[in-house]
Amino acid sequence: MSRAALAENKIESTIEVDVTSVITKRLDGIKNKDETVVRAIVDESYNKFDDWPPFRRQETEEALKNEFGAFKVLSNYSYELKDFKANVFGNVAVATFHLHYQGEIRNRRFEIDSRVTSVLKRQDSEWKIVHEHFSRFPEGSTSKGLIETVSSTSPPSAPSRDKKEMFAILGFISAVLSLFIIPEVFGSVAIVLGAYTWRREQGNRGIIIVILGIICMIVGIEVTAPFWLGGFLPS
Repeated sequence: MSRAALAENKIESTIEVDVTSVITKRLDGIKNKDETVVRAIVDESYNKFDDWPPFRRQETEEALKNEFGAFKVLSNYSYELKDFKANVFGNVAVATFHLHYQGEIRNRRFEIDSRVTSVLKRQDSEWKIVHEHFSRFPEGSTSKGLIETVSSTSPPSAPSRDKKEMFAILGFISAVLSLFIIPEVFGSVAIVLGAYTWRREQGNRGIIIVILGIICMIVGIEVTAPFWLGGFLPS
């Protein structure tokens, strides 16, 4: 083999090591629930097809928001890479591999085998992930002669955005209703829905609903008390 061919093989080997390192950092970011690491590795034009709902293509912000939301209910995550291969085309690399990963979501265990394709591009001396495609192995399929088992029932994922929006809106409505109608009931409902929203989002909206529910319930009791008492007081 000529020196030029040896040098080219050495460069390709080095690039494959670099690409492997990026993929490993990406998966370690999930394992450690490190949002900063994940954001640093993906490109600004990043998108993906996931093996968890939603199964449509997710663009950068939606994909990261869903992933970081799952971090809040994910625990004991571990993974194993199998059959890794990287093909390099200039400043573009395509990595394909089998990913076995497991963990718990809200204390319910899952174990999954997926086929993964990652597309990376080189910016200066860094590789950034621009696209990922996760696809679970069909149940009972084989890979490298080994049985790959996939749970037929997916563990519960984080509540959908629509469901969380619905509970938040109902919380606001209940708080307002507590000003005029049975404040003890509607105020309590607003507080519960606000607490639920805060637990799922870990944001300010849930806290606002809780505080609003308390204030409106107190005001509602003050406003409606004379009307209730009026029925019992002598004229």
